Amino acid sequence: MGVIRNLFHVSLQENDYKGALEFYCNKLGFEQMFELNVGQFKDMLELGEHNEDDGMPWLTYLRIAPEEYLEMFNGAINPPDFKRELIPAHKDSPFQSFGLGCDNLEKTVRELEKRGILVKDGYITDPNGAKIRLVERKGHTSEKDRLFNSLAGISVYVNDLEATEKHLKAMCFEVQSRTEDSVMLTVGESGQYVELLAAPEPVTVRDDDLLGHFALQIYKVTDTVKEWGKNGVYCCPQPFMREVQVPADDTAKGNMGLDKCEIIWMICPEGNKVEVMVQPGDTSQQEWERKNPY
Repeated sequence: MGVIRNLFHVSLQENDYKGALEFYCNKLGFEQMFELNVGQFKDMLELGEHNEDDGMPWLTYLRIAPEEYLEMFNGAINPPDFKRELIPAHKDSPFQSFGLGCDNLEKTVRELEKRGILVKDGYITDPNGAKIRLVERKGHTSEKDRLFNSLAGISVYVNDLEATEKHLKAMCFEVQSRTEDSVMLTVGESGQYVELLAAPEPVTVRDDDLLGHFALQIYKVTDTVKEWGKNGVYCCPQPFMREVQVPADDTAKGNMGLDKCEIIWMICPEGNKVEVMVQPGDTSQQEWERKNPY
């Protein structure tokens, strides 16, 4: 058994939150699972005074397939002000695309076009500009008629291809293929991908990027941090605490999130944030999945 179970979610910060919900749920067929508001976010951090903004949506989870999700934020809402801020369109953002898997690519393209979604060179675009790659692959099976069966992977631009590849290999990603300007790595049990692309122009990771982070699901914190520690890479408690290393021994533990997931974080060499979520337990995602079979 490896230390990583799967690519768990990609996290987008959407300016048009309602438009994005309409697109992903009514057009692509994802299911909205649960929604957390600003007041709950404040309570989690034990920061901020309560006010009329507390009922404003903070984030929601959308199911793509079992244990594979889109985590969507309502723009950027962060301490200390907890005010909603629009996400600027950074031309030097590292985010290239994320991939959705389907059983039959030609059939899926035809259905998307019937629904008024433009498919160009194997990609579609969400209302906020997120680029989505269409990938034909085996994924989860369902008795329901679904367009997509999996979160296939994610592609990012990097400035130093070699350094980022080395870091992901230390995190137990496996190199599938390599060219002069790209590296395709597989992660987890089902062969999801993380693709590194040599940036044609320098890219910069920011907290207000469209892609906030991506998440991995692991089996056990202690086993994971021990393995990563042996390979010379270390987790931190929160992305804003990147200098604080989680001990790579039996004392390692994560923080409990609002969704009842145990969470630690990994920061890649260029600042890309990877949320590391623990599979065992009774999380909000697992509770929702039990009540709503795929």
